[in-house]
Amino acid sequence: MPLRAQLTAPRVVDRLSEFSPTPSRSLNFLPPGRPGRLARAAFVTVLAATCDVSSARVMAADAEPFFTVVVLPDTQYYAAEYPYILEAQTQWIVGRRDAEHIALVVHEGDVVDADEPRQWRAAAHSLHELDGVVPYVLAAGNHDYRRAGSRVSRETSINAYFPPSGLSATDWFGGTFEVGRIENSFAIVPASGTRWLIVALEFGPRDAVLAWADTVLRRYPALPAIVVTHAYLYSDGTRYDHRTRPDQLWNPHQYLADGHRGDVNDGQEIWQKLVSRNSNIRFVLCGHDLADGVGRLTSVRPDGTTVHELLANYQASALGGEGFLRLMRFFPGQRRVAVRTYSPYSDRFKTDPDNEFTLTY
Repeated sequence: MPLRAQLTAPRVVDRLSEFSPTPSRSLNFLPPGRPGRLARAAFVTVLAATCDVSSARVMAADAEPFFTVVVLPDTQYYAAEYPYILEAQTQWIVGRRDAEHIALVVHEGDVVDADEPRQWRAAAHSLHELDGVVPYVLAAGNHDYRRAGSRVSRETSINAYFPPSGLSATDWFGGTFEVGRIENSFAIVPASGTRWLIVALEFGPRDAVLAWADTVLRRYPALPAIVVTHAYLYSDGTRYDHRTRPDQLWNPHQYLADGHRGDVNDGQEIWQKLVSRNSNIRFVLCGHDLADGVGRLTSVRPDGTTVHELLANYQASALGGEGFLRLMRFFPGQRRVAVRTYSPYSDRFKTDPDNEFTLTY
């Protein structure tokens, strides 16, 4: 994500503003320090009662077979300042795994705000709660890399805290582009009688990475696939394109050294070199852009197949995102996915059309 100085906080549309007679009672009134578990539990209980909404009641309405993919947008400020919010997210995932049929957790990148031990320890503490509970895939964002002057390098501490060797014993982890580096990986995840291929790509992936991903996708052409990479879609519903859209902020080419052709690829280049060529890619998930934190695009490939490209990033709102994440509930029998945006931290939903919608695939 861009630097905090560039942030402009958008208005949050949620169940609190719809139901509460006093909508000014918001998360901004939490103490700046980490509250105790009892204080947090009491706050969430009061807030849930005020909003007349809870995860157990609202999300249990669907009776037909389904599975859920949980998407974690940029958690960088949680790792830096509000670790208890990331903890609330992962604890909710663990606690609701069976009820929500959670098959996979995907992180869209910017796990931390800066490549420093304190933040990586905070992120690892929460994310490793998923170990042995549910498969999870991490994409690396620009903030996960070390700075090299005015740009970011390809060096990162992510592998010290999330080494591929820790996942190699699982039955779902497929492998990595580079030995010992998790930034580019793939997984094959069972979900409600089906299997899905998940491919995670580094920030501004290199040509060699896209060629590797293409090989993986072509190796499993019958599996529906999800590609996750940090920067792909802009908040106006277009792909990042440094050639034709110089007005777009935060393009990967602005962060990484691209002295040689193919050193960096933005959204349009990823589309041309990978997504448009592989018809089994059903979804592309990304974060990074933070104008209003949301965007989506449905594209048709030359062979007539479609792919849904979804942007979610809530870091510009209070407390670095207020704990909002994406819940993608798949109904395989109907080839339909219901997308909801929910905060386990405050037990609130965003219900505007940009944050709650249904797609077919």
